Amino acid sequence: MIFAHPLWLLVLVLVPLPWLIARRKGYLAHPDTRHLSSLSSMSAKLFHFVPIVFIVLGLTALTVALARPQRLHILSKETFKSRDVLIAVDISGSMATRFGKVPDSIVGDTDLDKDFPGRPDRKQPDNNTQPPDPYGFTARVGERRIDAAQAAVLDFVRNRYLAKANDRLGIFVFDTDQYWSWPLTHDLKMIYRKVRFADAGLGGGTNFGNSKPGPMDAATEHLDEMGRAATRVLIMVTDGEDSIYPAAFERLKQLAAQYNLKLYVILVASNSQSADILSLAEATGGKGFHADNPAELKDCFQTIDQMEQSVVTVDTSENREELFYLFAFPALALILIGTLAEALILNQ
Repeated sequence: MIFAHPLWLLVLVLVPLPWLIARRKGYLAHPDTRHLSSLSSMSAKLFHFVPIVFIVLGLTALTVALARPQRLHILSKETFKSRDVLIAVDISGSMATRFGKVPDSIVGDTDLDKDFPGRPDRKQPDNNTQPPDPYGFTARVGERRIDAAQAAVLDFVRNRYLAKANDRLGIFVFDTDQYWSWPLTHDLKMIYRKVRFADAGLGGGTNFGNSKPGPMDAATEHLDEMGRAATRVLIMVTDGEDSIYPAAFERLKQLAAQYNLKLYVILVASNSQSADILSLAEATGGKGFHADNPAELKDCFQTIDQMEQSVVTVDTSENREELFYLFAFPALALILIGTLAEALILNQ
């Protein structure tokens, strides 16, 4: 049994109200027992509760009826191969560092590109009009690490769209915290649009999970709530500029095992700290990749795209049978009986 309007069930906390009102007025403390002279003293004390019991039961049944209980009948199901793929894009400040000029898409334009209305902020002059940072800390738009990561994710989504693979994709960005762009969905047009804005808000540090929550914490929590496929993948695109403490490493490894999650890491830069996140990927049964240029980064996504799918069965057609009348009519009868009983027994 399911409920169409479950919030009505919160009204159940008010069900004891008739009993409390009766006590306040003194009906329960001093009932009229002139008609109960033939009963024992104990029976008389219990008998005056009868009206309240009927009214409380009636209000309970009426509340359940208002919540619209339904019986769900599954008419048809569909089985297909799918994956639940979450993509986490690093937007820490270091992702603004120069990476290289992003090449053209290896997939090419699709309906996703044609339907995208564009970014209003990119219609204004951007920092391409400014000279690049000679120290390499920031770069022109189109040559940053985040641009390479963003372009690769867009190609991954385009590829999934053309392949009609039934995969569900979700995306979030992270620095020291996580910010969801869109949950798991088959709507790849929406995912594509969200990826287009993944570079907004660059700044801050990087947290792989030394402090909870990290990207894997956010991914497993979301999969626990919305996951369907047995194959669960987290693709993390990052420059790897954060170490992972031994205690945190073990915690994240166990978390991945608990939720059957495999981590694939795409590194858009190499540094002394990146070995930790690569080791974590290997420990979860996933894999780490080094991408020394945008073309290799796209190749990494193609490699992941060819990996593991699982069979998913979903309900495609259902029918809901209304059951509210099974509670509504008894509710009215109980409330009526309780009211009459109160008039007769308690002389009210």
